[in-house]
Amino acid sequence: MNDRSFLHQSEREGILTKNPLFTSGVIIAPAVAACTNIYSGIILASVFTVVTVVTLALCRYVPRRIVYTLRITLYTLVASLVYVPVHIYFTSNPSLEELYSAVGIYAPLLITNSLITLRSETKFYRLAKPYVLKTAGYYVIGYDLALILFSAVRGFLIDGTVLGEKVLSFTFPILAAPYGGFILLALMSAAFRWMIQILNGVYKKDAA
Repeated sequence: MNDRSFLHQSEREGILTKNPLFTSGVIIAPAVAACTNIYSGIILASVFTVVTVVTLALCRYVPRRIVYTLRITLYTLVASLVYVPVHIYFTSNPSLEELYSAVGIYAPLLITNSLITLRSETKFYRLAKPYVLKTAGYYVIGYDLALILFSAVRGFLIDGTVLGEKVLSFTFPILAAPYGGFILLALMSAAFRWMIQILNGVYKKDAA
């Protein structure tokens, strides 16, 4: 790949070609169950970012000689401890507490996300330590952007408003239900994959 490409391989994987939400179907439960507006998407993306990045930063020092099942248990334990101050921050902030409460159990559910429990072993920790957080960071960014975009589109279709202003004469309240979220996520994922196929053609032309 030449220098004209606007994203390098690790960036493309995390944000585009292997986007955790739109292409890999990772951690979809919080998206389809709780992200009914852009605010819930931002809250969950914030929790996901802090818990995942800090946990990966700490757990990369776990000795590899420890058996796999115990390492995964340690990763989850660390993520749980990291989540505690995040929870305290949101619940003690009057301007955020209501939004945080609205996402319910799906915020702590992010403790066991697969970037920590699976990809940490299969991908991130196989890299040299200086590149672990950089590579993992692109996957976190990819998930956050996809989650916020999904939440914004879903909220818009549910109530037909932008910044409190009514812009749609018709709405789709069915999308507020979890099965409606699955339908919308499937449609957006298909559109995203189609876009990736187009971009892959562009990259191949650049390489040639």
